[in-house]
Amino acid sequence: MRLSKSQYIRGLQCHKSLWLYRHRKNLIPESSPSLQLIFDQGHRIGELAWQRFPGGCLIKEDYLHIPEALKSTRTAETAGERIIYEATAIHDRVLVRPDILIRKGNAWDMVEVKGSTQVKDVYLDDVAIQKYVLDGADFRIRKCFVMHVNNQYVRRGEINASRFFTLADVTKEAVALQKEIPARVSKMHKVLALKSAPNISIGPHCTEPYECEFMDHCWKHIPDYSVFDLIRIRHEKVAVLLDRDIMRIRDIPENFPLTQPQELQVAVEKSGRPHIDRQEIAKCLREPRYPLHFIDFETIFPAIPPYDSIRPFQQIPFQASLHVQKKKDGRAEHLEYLGDAKTDPRPGLVAFLTESIGPEGSVVAYNAPFEGARLGELAEAYPRHAKRLLSVKNRLWDIASPFRMGLYVHPKFQGSWSIKAVLPALVPGMTYDGMTISNGGDASIAYLNLMDGQLSVTESKKIIRALRDYCGQDTMAMVKLLDVLHKEIGAR
Repeated sequence: MRLSKSQYIRGLQCHKSLWLYRHRKNLIPESSPSLQLIFDQGHRIGELAWQRFPGGCLIKEDYLHIPEALKSTRTAETAGERIIYEATAIHDRVLVRPDILIRKGNAWDMVEVKGSTQVKDVYLDDVAIQKYVLDGADFRIRKCFVMHVNNQYVRRGEINASRFFTLADVTKEAVALQKEIPARVSKMHKVLALKSAPNISIGPHCTEPYECEFMDHCWKHIPDYSVFDLIRIRHEKVAVLLDRDIMRIRDIPENFPLTQPQELQVAVEKSGRPHIDRQEIAKCLREPRYPLHFIDFETIFPAIPPYDSIRPFQQIPFQASLHVQKKKDGRAEHLEYLGDAKTDPRPGLVAFLTESIGPEGSVVAYNAPFEGARLGELAEAYPRHAKRLLSVKNRLWDIASPFRMGLYVHPKFQGSWSIKAVLPALVPGMTYDGMTISNGGDASIAYLNLMDGQLSVTESKKIIRALRDYCGQDTMAMVKLLDVLHKEIGAR
């Protein structure tokens, strides 16, 4: 029974996860659309990496045909291939498939391609185990590199692979980790030989450096609303509570040390009554000026820029919903913009914003720094409209403030100030449950699917309708929440 590189990395994170992956893989839930998007994006980045080192020989056999892949790798090596993509090697019952091997005389340089913008610590273990196996399989590794995305790259025409990637030499770090690997590998093989999963408690390792697919299994004894949901709680405090068999927030004892926001959260949960600081909320509500423009953006942030003047992972707003309310308790008029998924959506969005938002009145957003950042980026990208766009940015008012600051805390918020938690608690009957698109992540994926151009006309129309419904609900939700806040401060 051998380990793969990914299983070795999994084992470093948690031996129980490693055992479950090999013996109870059926416990892994179906991949979410967002996870599948990450996989697809990684595949595209991997193919782009070949352009950075062109002319290589690809070992085409997959993980179901390892003997053939080993043979093809040796054939490429003995044939004098200068560059090999996805070579295959086994040593100490560990299998690796390095992204790129580059021949350097009698030795090789190894390049591990990553779709992030920096070298993370876990990447060093990733590179180290590959060097260990490759050296043991008679590939003499001279240098080790992590090739990651350069977030300062700006697209101008076709993607320039040499500029898109940054090559980081991590040879020293990989060499330093070599001495620890044999013992780690030996221990993991022993874990895999166990008849049952090792008894390992839940903790930070469940989500760092990667979120484990077995959390539903290992966390099934944790209530839906638990001590893990305490605002900005440190794991050390959670561990103390768990050691005392305290999992529910309502069971936290009075004398347990908590921050003021945490104490408020616990008090609200125990009493079952909301906390409403009407005086401070009233101060907040004196800030916005009519007419009010309730605005929400939806964005994509692909690793590979799809348009000119875009950086990797840059937030690209493709949709905006706008509700305009000219006076208090007045009717809110709805306006909207959605890109065509064929061209850069930003020019159309800029035109929509400058035409639809007048020079007077506040611009209301939920978690306004996000919309503010997008407006600033649009102003920089389209200087001819910068004055109008920056005027909109400077008039932003954050309707999330009373909830984020703990001025309004409801038991049904369950420690969150997200609009997804706040809205159904304060506006009964208005919820995101059951919507075809119910969160920003789904909206991004939907628009990226439209951009791919592979959907049928019927599917495209369904997605467009769902996008409009979702983004429109976000701004109407703000209209309703502001009305609730006004009624609360007038209640006494």
